[in-house]
This record gives sequence, structure tokens and C-alpha cells, in this order.
Amino acid sequence: MDARTRFSFIAATGALLVLYFTSGSPISLYSMWQEELGMTHAQLSMASMWYLLGTVVPLLFLPRISDHLGRRPATMMILLVSICGALTFAMVDDPGMIMVGRLVQGMASGLGSSTVAAYVVDLSSDLPKWVGPMITSSAPTLGLSLGAFSSGGLVAYAGVGPSSYFVAAAVAIAAILVLIAFSKETVPRRPGLLRSMMPRVTLPKGCVRIYAACAMVFVSTWALGGFSQSFSSTIVAEQFGVHDAFVSAAVFVSLLLPNAFGSYFANRFDTRFAQRMGLGIYVLCAAMMHLSLSAWDSLVAFCVFSIAAGISQGIAFTAGVSELLGRATQAQRAGTFSTIYLTSYGGAAVPNLVVGMVCGNTAVETILGWYVLLALAMFVVLLVLTAKPYAAAEPQEVRVD
Repeated sequence: MDARTRFSFIAATGALLVLYFTSGSPISLYSMWQEELGMTHAQLSMASMWYLLGTVVPLLFLPRISDHLGRRPATMMILLVSICGALTFAMVDDPGMIMVGRLVQGMASGLGSSTVAAYVVDLSSDLPKWVGPMITSSAPTLGLSLGAFSSGGLVAYAGVGPSSYFVAAAVAIAAILVLIAFSKETVPRRPGLLRSMMPRVTLPKGCVRIYAACAMVFVSTWALGGFSQSFSSTIVAEQFGVHDAFVSAAVFVSLLLPNAFGSYFANRFDTRFAQRMGLGIYVLCAAMMHLSLSAWDSLVAFCVFSIAAGISQGIAFTAGVSELLGRATQAQRAGTFSTIYLTSYGGAAVPNLVVGMVCGNTAVETILGWYVLLALAMFVVLLVLTAKPYAAAEPQEVRVD
């Protein structure tokens, strides 16, 4: 890997991280806004739903724009959208502003999970083949975790106001944008931009069953992640009587951050085994999380099982991503990433929408029980879909010149 490609790879990875870092920053502040603005459980769930909706729409209509505009200019535009989202949160004074901010941040995250992720994989062609999928699988959870931690810690202990924090976040995004401006392009411009906006699902050839199995992992794990995004602050405040943004961030991060650890080990297992083992352990840990709330009343136990669930999710999710990308050409990468994250975000958005419409102020442990049942049902379907081995993959590596 030459110096220019290395610089570009680091910049693209930084762009992917900062997008999710900024998107994760509001999560640990939900309980503070809930008290200040009088938000209900339904409104908290709807805030997450707007974020998830913001990801789904771009993934339907815009995931392939970088195949026509080029990865670099598309990444720069996405970073500009993220700056707008951060500045919206710098001006929050009612629940509506939170909804708008989450919608804009969702748009940036959705486009980032296809365009910027494809940029990272393009630039990683001289590295071991597992590096790109590992980064693109773990960067969202790592970025969200670091964002939640930093906002919770700075607001709770350093006396930093939310407005100042999000202005600083916008400045950080702008700095990464400058680095991208000097980075290497991996996809030349070509015609067909408007035609590329027609919604379609992109999958490598012969991957329908593999995708269906992956979807069981993507949907069930991201659905519970959506629950954590909506209610981690509420769990800490209402269930355990702790009113601390940093502790709220720690509870949220206990499910997400271990994903990166699990992602690192995913390539050590056969894909089918990784998916079965990972989702099976995930369902068990989710059930234990429910018991920690409903029967044991233990925050420590809740966090321990969250960590174990996060590790198992990282293994199962990354194994599926690697399997699909290993069968895709360079031209299919952005579209394949779009399909992966459209499935994942959609799997989180629909349950959050349902909860937001029907739960009102239903007890949090009851809501969590619904998510556990969903994950269990999808694990059963996964076992059926993975009963037979997957067909051998044909190498599709395309080097960046």
C-alpha cells in the first residue's frame, strides 16, 4: 500500500467513525432531555425511529450514487449532512428538534454505511481481506459507543453544555472532510446517476439463501440495538434510580462496543457456525438481560450479559458481512452494503415504530421481553436456513490502481 492510499484509507475510516460518533452522541443525553422536555417512552422510541427512518430512505434511493459521482465527492457530501445534524442538536429546545436532528443524522449514517463503507473496502485491497469487513462492521458500533461515552462524560462531569458539545462535533466532522478532499479516488465518474436512484436490492450472484440467513442475524440484533438506543438512559434512571448521563452511556455501550471485539474473531469461524453460535448466544444473553430487569433488579448483571451479547453479535454479524462481500465485485460493493444496512436498519426501525405507536409508558422490562421473543423466533428460522452448507464462493477481489 503506497503512502497516498494509506492516507486515504485512514481518512475514509475516520469519516466512517466520525459519522457514527456524532450519531451516538445524543443517546446518553435522552434521560436529561426527557426530564427537561417531559418526553414519554413513546417519544423516546419515536426519536430512534426517526433516526432509523433517516437511514432507510437513503439506502433505498441513494446507495449507488458513489458509483457514478465517485467515492470521494459522495463521502464529502455525506459529511456535510452530518454537520447539519450536529448543528441541529446544538439548538435543541423541544422534542421536535430532537426528531429532526435524529432524522438528519440517520440520513448521514445510512449513506455512510453504503458509500463510505465501500470506500474503506476499496482502499483496503492491499491489506488482508478480513480488514475491510471488520472495519465496516465494527466502525458503526465503535463510533456510536465512543459518541455516547464522550457526550455523557463531558456533560455529566466536565460541565460542557450540549450546545457547545455538538458545535465541537461539527468542527471535528469538518476536519475529516478536509482530509477526504485530499484523498484518493477509487471509482471514476460515469453516467447513469439518475437511473441509479431507482430502488433495487443488490446481492452477489447465488446469495439469496445466504442473505436470508444473514437477515435473521441483522434484524434480530439491530432490533435490540434500537431498544438500547431508545431506553438505555431510561433503564438507568427509572429501573435503577441512577440519574447520570455517563452511566447511561456505559449501559448503552455495554451492548455495542463489544461488537468490535467479536468482529475481530469472526474470521476464525466458518460462516454458518459463526452465525448459529453467535445468534444463539445472543438470544440467551438477551433473555438474561430481561431477567436482570424483571427478576434480579441488577444493573451489573444487565451490563455483563449486554457485553456477552455484543461480542456474540459481532461474530455473527461480521461473518455474514464477510460472506456476502466475498462474493461481490467492486461494482456491487456499495449496493451490497446498502442491502446489508437497509435490512439492519429496517429491522431496528419497524419494532421501534411499533413500540412508539403502542407502548405509551409500558414498563421497560415488558418492552424488552417483546424484543427477546423476536430474536428467538429469528434464531429458529436461522437454524432452518443454515441446515445445509453454503456453496463455495468465487473470488471477486478487485485491486485499486
